Amino acid sequence: MRLYHKCRNFCSKVRKQGFQDSVKYYLNRKKEQERVLRIIQAYHLTPEKELERQRNTEPEYSPLISIITPLYNTPEEFLRQLLESVQSQTYGNWELCLADGSDREYTAVEEICTGYARSDSRIIYKKLEKNEGIVGNTNRCIELASGSYCGLLDHDDLLHPSALYKVVEAIGKGADFIYTDEMKFRDSIECSTDIVCKNGFGKDELRSHNYICHFVVFQRSLLEGEDALYRKECEGSQDYDMTLRLTEQAEHIVHIPQILYYWRVHEGSVSMNLSGKQYAVDAAKRAIAAQLKREREPGTVECNYPYETIYRLAYRLEEHPVVSVILWGNLRGRELEDYIRGLLAKTSYRPLEIVLPCENSGIKKDFYVQEPFVQISLKPGGDYLLYLNEACMPVNTSWVEELLMYAQRKDVGVVGPHMTDRNGRTYFAGAVLDYESPSGIHVINHGLDAEEQGYEANMKHVRNTTVLTMLCMMVSNNVFEKLDGFDEELGACKDADFCIRSIRHGKKNVWTCFCSVTYSGAENLWTECAELKKRWEQELEKGDEYYHPLLKKLKWM
Repeated sequence: MRLYHKCRNFCSKVRKQGFQDSVKYYLNRKKEQERVLRIIQAYHLTPEKELERQRNTEPEYSPLISIITPLYNTPEEFLRQLLESVQSQTYGNWELCLADGSDREYTAVEEICTGYARSDSRIIYKKLEKNEGIVGNTNRCIELASGSYCGLLDHDDLLHPSALYKVVEAIGKGADFIYTDEMKFRDSIECSTDIVCKNGFGKDELRSHNYICHFVVFQRSLLEGEDALYRKECEGSQDYDMTLRLTEQAEHIVHIPQILYYWRVHEGSVSMNLSGKQYAVDAAKRAIAAQLKREREPGTVECNYPYETIYRLAYRLEEHPVVSVILWGNLRGRELEDYIRGLLAKTSYRPLEIVLPCENSGIKKDFYVQEPFVQISLKPGGDYLLYLNEACMPVNTSWVEELLMYAQRKDVGVVGPHMTDRNGRTYFAGAVLDYESPSGIHVINHGLDAEEQGYEANMKHVRNTTVLTMLCMMVSNNVFEKLDGFDEELGACKDADFCIRSIRHGKKNVWTCFCSVTYSGAENLWTECAELKKRWEQELEKGDEYYHPLLKKLKWM
């Protein structure tokens, strides 16, 4: 059947492009696949010489790391491979805590574990009197642990030999919550290309989906409190709930952009298929809702169907403040009047203040909007500033609410929408710092078909980003004043500079796919800005935490 589909696809391409061009396409595609495989292998397969160097290196700080692994009817081959992947760690100060809730007929699990434990005192095994489920078994593992840090490892997965070594490096620099990239594999990690490259920590991205997943290591003291252990009500999404709670408490969250965890794909594993496991989806929604309650951020949580494990949050507006829509562009006179009327017709939010681009905008003196909650002015006086280029037109009438629900949060700086061009392609979906770019800025997924999901479905959920564009962006007047507004010396890059300063002041910038705007202009974003690159040289050299180095190398975003 697979061969049939390949032949059919090839024949279809021959009809459209001709035989020679079709052959070139498939040859180039094969070369591209080989190139990707080489790059990924070089990225995660560490030479033995480097592993030996790590084994012979004594870190300045060597905490005991307790690896938490609940067991349940684990296949013998998977179990042995897991044990050996831990024993192969180049960092040696660890303990592997195994709580076994396997059924009686799975006696091999106990036999294998006790055998390994006899020869390696770092392996701590306990056979449970009864299976307590994933939550109860994991909690029994934690009770066995004596390390100052805990690492979470599933019973059918593997650790990269350098995993703990790299984690301890981060701990030595003050990290109390660490997570890494991962790779899904079936038979061989050497030939797998199913990589999961993650962004740096983003509160809003984590609420949208559990992108952190594996490998997680955290300081044991973060578990202190009434709800310290795993919660039964979140069974099925217990790790997601724990990650949400731990990141609330952590002071220094670090993402290691390296593949240090191998997630096995097999029948029955979550990595293969979560569909149909409604209890897990419901548990995830409860976990997010619980965080909203803890953080005193009232809102609702729903699945962003057809994506069951991507969630859409609707924060309750605390109040209905005046939003100043600050227009800028080239429209004047009748054209500007028509634009304002069209804009209001596509905007459900009130009260609004429409701020004209200049005094001599050519609008007739008797031009006014016959609405009690809309006013026209020359200077913004609202609590929230919404910069909008006159080549932009909202698609969904609730666009202001979608921006405001984030801008109202005290920890948020700038909020921006998904922008498409007149051809239905993504014009803007957030941007990141990129030293190699002439302007120092790279726009994520520019030119992608608007309906495509992007890498790891990053076009289908809210996420944090570094840079947003004043073609359409919202910021509270309070934040704008605290940051001293735009620096006009930066010209066309003043919005990027403002966004970077927002992050520097501890704010989160948010891109939301649920606010959609069409841009009919022809200008390219941030073509060049030497002053921006000079001003933020250190940040550019360090690299953007929301632009993964491997994805950048592969040009996948």
